[in-house]
Order: sequence, then structure tokens, then C-alpha cells
Amino acid sequence: MTWLKGYRMAVALCFDVDAEAGWVTDPTNRRRLSLLSAAAFGRRVGVGRILELLAKHQLRATFFIPGYTAEIDPDVVRRIAAAGHAVGCHGYHHERTDTLTWEEEDDILRRSKAVLAALTGAQPIGYRAPWWELTPQTLVLLDRHGFLYDSSLMGLDRPYLVRVPETDRTLFEIPVTWLLDDWEQFAYSAVPASGCVIEEPDKVFRLWKAEFDALCAAGGVFTLTMHPEVIGRASRIRMLDDLIQAMKQHPGVWFCTLDELYAAWSSGEVEAPVFDY
Repeated sequence: MTWLKGYRMAVALCFDVDAEAGWVTDPTNRRRLSLLSAAAFGRRVGVGRILELLAKHQLRATFFIPGYTAEIDPDVVRRIAAAGHAVGCHGYHHERTDTLTWEEEDDILRRSKAVLAALTGAQPIGYRAPWWELTPQTLVLLDRHGFLYDSSLMGLDRPYLVRVPETDRTLFEIPVTWLLDDWEQFAYSAVPASGCVIEEPDKVFRLWKAEFDALCAAGGVFTLTMHPEVIGRASRIRMLDDLIQAMKQHPGVWFCTLDELYAAWSSGEVEAPVFDY
């Protein structure tokens, strides 16, 4: 693929700081301290380990943060922004967009964007849908709220443009895949049931490295989606360290934030076809 000027491929390290946001909407979960502590581990421990690792490798990443997480732990948002990383919106309570009315989703985008802007000093330009559930309604509302890119769809393994319904405008899309998500590999909750088998880090290293190698040969974007409460466990952060070291051995690899990838497209350094849904 000849879509990216000057590089063979792009690598985007992304972290969704869900923490307790998705659990507390169920009132019964607010009394379940084991469940909530597992989620809070991400913002209390995992984020710190991630920031240390990124500093070690002199890399910048993209952090998608629900509004609720930002409100209960504003310091974690400030630390991420102060380290120079990109910050994007990720719902308020990690709600599935396909369950929301227009009014509900409009309010969620407004509130979550406002709290992140207040904490970082900059308007977030990127969005990732919780559960990667994006609807035509979401596209329209993202456009109305001034978002410039999304990272929720899976239509290609390079960036593309999604047309906003009933308009002549588009949204820059940086695709994802379940293959490159740590939740599918490592997460587990008995009640509520979430996650499957807890895999060994070595197995996940091989899985992700194989996809990186193939995308490097094909010329794609390696969008790795991780959660601090998952990847932030000691053995897994060590595995991520090994993976970054392995990827850095390949020439022509651009490690970038999703904000930087959007800027490259905006300046004409990235080509992106247009898709209608």
C-alpha cells in the first residue's frame, strides 16, 4: 500500500482508560469492591507503568478516556497530557452507542469532551466508540461536535474516510481490529461475564508480532488497543516492552499518535479512500 509518504507503515499504540466507568452504571456493582478494584488498578497502577514504558522508548501514544474516569481521577488525565500524549473521548460511562437516543448521545459527547478539555487545556479531536459500536447517528453527532477523526471501525487495515450521512463531509477513520485488542486476550470477569481464556504473554507476543510483520510487508497501520487494567499487569507490560523493542528493529516504521496520523492526512502526507456506510 502506498498511502503513507516517507514510511513503510504506521504503528499507533492506544490505551482505553475505562477504569470503573463501564461497571458503575449497574447499581449492584457499586457494592462489589473486588470488581471495582480490578478496574481501578488500571488508573492507579497500570497508567503509571504505561507512562514509564513510553518514556523509556521515547514514544507518544493515544489515550481514550471516558468522562466518568476523568471526573473521578482528574490527576491521571493531567499526567497523561503532561507527558505529551494525545487524549480522545471514549463515551461517559462507556455506553454502547447503539443503545442511545439522539439526546442521550449528544449530551454524552458534550459532557465528555468538556471535562477532557478542562483537564488537558486542549479540545479533543479524536473519538473511539465504547465497545467499538458506531452508528450513523454517532457519525452525525461527531461531525456536529467538531471531532476530526474516529477509531472504531474495521473496514481496512489503513486509514480511510467515512462519509457523514446526508452531508458532503467526511470523518477520518483509523481502523481497529479485535485481533489487536488486549481485552480479548487477557481480560476476565466471572460476574458480569466478560473475557474468555487468560492467555500467556508469550502467546500474545507471537500473535501481535505476526500481525505487525505482515502489515509491515503489506504497508498498513498497526493500531494496538490496550486497557491499563489489563496490559498494566506486570508480566504483560514486560511483554509490551519486548514487542516495542522488536518493532523498533524494523526500518521505515512510524510510531505516531492518532492525532499525528490525522495531521499527516490533513497535510497531504497520507492518502485515504472514501467509504459510505
